[in-house]
Amino acid sequence: MDTRQTLTDIAIKEFHCDPEKIREDATIKDLGIDSLGLLEFIFRIEEVFAVRIGNEDAEKIRTLDDIADLVDRLRPQAAA
Repeated sequence: MDTRQTLTDIAIKEFHCDPEKIREDATIKDLGIDSLGLLEFIFRIEEVFAVRIGNEDAEKIRTLDDIADLVDRLRPQAAA
């Protein structure tokens, strides 16, 4: 499963983000996701990828790439 593509699909299909705005340097705010939306997005990510994103990590999220890197880092731990 490609993490970045899955996150992009979730952003577009479930959070109605404009596909034209999804770029490497686009922030979560640029995508139209506010702080409450980010929490919902994180909950969905935890469900899809079977990971747990802590508050400290969540506070560092700025872009989809940040989330993809975090998920990829957490996934091996989830399998252990």
